[in-house]
Amino acid sequence: MRFSVTLAVGVAIIALFVASALAQAPSQARPSYQFSSDGSSLCVPVEVVADGLVLVDGKVNGHPGWFIVDNGTQGFVVDPDYARQSALRTTDGATTREVGSDASPAGIVRDVKISLPGLELTHRNLVLVELKSLEPAVGHQVDGIIGSALFDDFVVVVDYERHCISVYAPNRYRPSGRETAFSVRIDQHGFQYIDATIALPGAMPVSGSFLIDGGANYYANLYKPFSDAHQIPPPTMKLLYEPGTAQPRDGRAERIVVGSYSVGNPPITFAQDVEGLMASKDYAGLIGAEFLERFTVVFDSPGQRILLTPNRSYGDPAEYDQSGLRIRADGPKYHRFVVTRIVPQSAAVEAGIEAGDVIESIDNLTAQDLTLTEIRSMLRRPKARYTIGIVRGSKRLRIAIRLLPLI
Repeated sequence: MRFSVTLAVGVAIIALFVASALAQAPSQARPSYQFSSDGSSLCVPVEVVADGLVLVDGKVNGHPGWFIVDNGTQGFVVDPDYARQSALRTTDGATTREVGSDASPAGIVRDVKISLPGLELTHRNLVLVELKSLEPAVGHQVDGIIGSALFDDFVVVVDYERHCISVYAPNRYRPSGRETAFSVRIDQHGFQYIDATIALPGAMPVSGSFLIDGGANYYANLYKPFSDAHQIPPPTMKLLYEPGTAQPRDGRAERIVVGSYSVGNPPITFAQDVEGLMASKDYAGLIGAEFLERFTVVFDSPGQRILLTPNRSYGDPAEYDQSGLRIRADGPKYHRFVVTRIVPQSAAVEAGIEAGDVIESIDNLTAQDLTLTEIRSMLRRPKARYTIGIVRGSKRLRIAIRLLPLI
């Protein structure tokens, strides 16, 4: 089960609209950096949540916070609440606009120090964008985003299997020899694009240029202009529709191919946006974190390349939610799990689970034993059976559920 991916991608869209304001508001001094060791910061621990989002424990001007590491968001972004609590002073104004919404004011904080373990980035600018609405969907604290400004200047290695990242000065990175290198195109925003092919059931394979986006929890997302131009999805392809939502349509591709690498039977998303970044005619769509999680990924924007090394999950089945439960996490440490919506004709409907139910346990594991990411993983296991403890108003129920494929 993926959380509302449009939230995560929306952050990238917002950041694009404030980029010009950042360019017009230079820091008081030239941006600089300093490694605590010899030109690198090696294997910094991170948390990987919500289908591949990477969060690092960092600081801005000495104030701790949790930051999504996302090459698909421009610059550096922090939440206004975090900025207030950290006494970050807004010195400039800008406007932001999400797809389909009116412009809204945003602040710029100049000349701050961003500290990651082993690396300090000084004289940097931040944009204030509301991020706390991501937390119930992510199941984790989110205070900001370390975006493309990190990837522009350094080689960033994301080791999804070991849950760590490494950052190198470009002249310090040396490949191990196990990687496969791919050329990427870098646009004016610092975003990286790679060629990929997607095969769909009942249609000819389609190829195009895809944004590489580690902050979007998809395998792949095909944008509407590209889909329309190639007359996909084919009418025989099974798609998941969720009535009453603005969600894109999900189905299963036969495979996603990047160079010599192929992931079979992956869930794939067809975006429905008709304006904004995700309706661009300039490229086919994006390759997201669920695909990247199967590799150690070297983002080398200075060298205009990306390097992939398959990890132990490379050949694993590509799973997708089989419950029909849409869940948010809130409360202390995000251990209160609330069912927000039920997909029609799903296992959750057959079991009798309702929107508004609070999940108290799954089998012998209590909510305090679980994270939202772990629950989503459990609810993807083909034909698994669970007994779910539910709080419904003043009642406590034990409900048996047998998972069933949705796509």
